[in-house]
Amino acid sequence: MEFAIRAGEAKPEQLRRLMELAPSELRIVRDLGRPWDRDGDAELREALRPAESLAYVAWDLKQYASATEPIKRTNIYAAFVETYGDTAAERIREEVAHFEARFEQGLRSVGVADRERLERAFVLNCAPLRDALPDPAADRHEERNAAEGVSSAVVLFGLLCALGWLVAYVAIVYRGFADQTYGVPLAAFFANLTWEFAYGFLLDPLGDYFHTASIAGFLVDVVIAWQVWKYGAAQFPNSTLGRYFRPLFGVCVAAALSVNYHAFIDLADPDGEYTGFGINLMMSILYLKMLEDRGSPAGQSMYIAIGKWLGTLCAWIATALTVTTSPQRTWPTSWSEFVRKSLGHRSYPLTPLINVMYAWTFLLDVAYCVLLHRSLKAAGMSPWRRL
Repeated sequence: MEFAIRAGEAKPEQLRRLMELAPSELRIVRDLGRPWDRDGDAELREALRPAESLAYVAWDLKQYASATEPIKRTNIYAAFVETYGDTAAERIREEVAHFEARFEQGLRSVGVADRERLERAFVLNCAPLRDALPDPAADRHEERNAAEGVSSAVVLFGLLCALGWLVAYVAIVYRGFADQTYGVPLAAFFANLTWEFAYGFLLDPLGDYFHTASIAGFLVDVVIAWQVWKYGAAQFPNSTLGRYFRPLFGVCVAAALSVNYHAFIDLADPDGEYTGFGINLMMSILYLKMLEDRGSPAGQSMYIAIGKWLGTLCAWIATALTVTTSPQRTWPTSWSEFVRKSLGHRSYPLTPLINVMYAWTFLLDVAYCVLLHRSLKAAGMSPWRRL
């Protein structure tokens, strides 16, 4: 069958068989790695088969979308394109639905623990099946995928993002000790602390420089956590929150970590786009609220505001460059092309929801910079001499 596919002579009935047999090497290694002799193993193996096929299809879709040269016909999607032409996407959707139905049926026959493990693995490995499928007629030489590497432009703006947030972090820590308070709104702090921990330590640790930078970010967050722990109760005098602040601190960390971790999994968000930009939007809203509630710029400075604004702007640009550039083409050919492709992109890692969340974050960050500047001037402080 593989020889027939290589020769471009595949028949439609062979394509489903190709999907079934593609993970054969994986299954051999899997079976050699464990005895499969406990109760329920037969059902588990049967449930794994369609899941393995779907994961293989998802991988081949990623490879097809990111190819910068003609791709081999043994790629499953390429085989469908060769056989069905412009209707390949519709045909493979039908086959994916067939395997998903088999997978759902298999899940009903396995134990609860195995079912949860399979569902988590399916979400992580099969996310491309939920995205728009590559256009068989499109020029794929302009597409890229993070699994195949990123352009130097992405790396540059990723580093600028880290630099912007480094400025904000340094200013937050300094102002926290100087003003004996915390410099990040509480809900946003707990969300950000646990996001950095989950992204840096639980999801592909040291997998790339983004994950590694998150570990450094988490270590700075630990210092901010100490400031929240030390000074937080004093912000709520004569209140239940103030009396039980430290026990509630632990509860908030546990709640935020569990929500963040499962958001990564359930939203199929391995790059932290939905979660990261969502937390950023929340932080932008809460900074405005914190400025109003405190009635003063305590714990805040223009360097915090501008560092966050520019760091998040560079994060969005880096994300946009992942879908508009490739290792072979470092920069978009024009600003109009960059804007058009970025705002018109429909699949992860740059979806309409991410674009909308960032647009509001940008506007709120600008508003915060303006209002904080006025607050500092009204308090008789120099906005640029106050770190």
